[in-house]
Amino acid sequence: MKLGVFSKFFFVLGQDKWERKNRKKVKEVQKTESREEYFTKNGGILLEKQIALRRGKDIGAGQLKILSEDEIEKATNNYDPDLNVGSFRGTNLYKGILNDKVVTIKAPQKRNPDPELADCFLTAVAIRTVLCHNNMIGIYGCCLETCVPMTIHEYYPNKDLHNHLHGDLALQKPLTWTSQLGAAIDIAYALSYMHNALSKPVVHRDVMSFGILFNSSFHAKLSYFDHSVAITPGKKDQSLSVHGTPGYIDPEYIETKEVTAKCDVYSFGVLMLELLTSRDPFEMAQCGDDLVDEFVSEVERNGVKALIDLILMQEANLDEIQWFARLALKCVAKKRRETAEHDQCC
Repeated sequence: MKLGVFSKFFFVLGQDKWERKNRKKVKEVQKTESREEYFTKNGGILLEKQIALRRGKDIGAGQLKILSEDEIEKATNNYDPDLNVGSFRGTNLYKGILNDKVVTIKAPQKRNPDPELADCFLTAVAIRTVLCHNNMIGIYGCCLETCVPMTIHEYYPNKDLHNHLHGDLALQKPLTWTSQLGAAIDIAYALSYMHNALSKPVVHRDVMSFGILFNSSFHAKLSYFDHSVAITPGKKDQSLSVHGTPGYIDPEYIETKEVTAKCDVYSFGVLMLELLTSRDPFEMAQCGDDLVDEFVSEVERNGVKALIDLILMQEANLDEIQWFARLALKCVAKKRRETAEHDQCC
């Protein structure tokens, strides 16, 4: 009787081990299959986006490394929180090492399917592989094996412009006027390139201080191309929803829903006013205020000097500030009449 009990016990134990081992194998197979499915699906979408952007024009696109999910996990030490260098709009940024190169890995905060976020990631990859410019963030590679693809780009030790103007770095070591002016010029070159390099202008649609990064030499790089789109001038596309960061979005774009290069020009003008005043357009928008309206009101009352950052007033001469302010106001002008009036300002 006892032998029968033990025999039954070992039989059940062995069966349980077999079932667990079999379940593990099934999960591994399912994981491999899902990776292959995501790779095929995401790769197809990426190729379509690249072809749509090029429209038969080859401008010397950069090479893109396709990395596996295992390589990403190894580079981030399985997404170690200590390697997380920032979070932004549903994504985490990890500092990692790939082939002895320090990189930033952009990964979704949630690992469940998100078609909209996946499309944003693939748009950014397509933009950076088709458009290559020294003042646009450099892409190193991407991973297509996950439901939401991951991107790998250059690591920027000097953070973003928003941090330098409004964050911890603003208190530690404020940007000099020369650095601010250089950043504005760098981003202007990047946007001009996007608008003119291809047969169809590519509109960024989300120019903001959060998306401007500084490399080790403090040259500014335009990033965050998730909502960029190629347009046909004069053709309205009502199917495109309005995208952008509150405080930076062109009011005319919100009203007409028409994507034009002016969307970027307006946002760039807001960025210039942000540099002049050290005021945060996004934070102001959250409180119901608008940096452009406030600046224009002060211009009309001849009180604009009160808005200029005090440190900036000490570093830059008045002619430089006036020139910069006039150009910013031209960028954010809603009508030609306003542009003419602003030529007399400051």
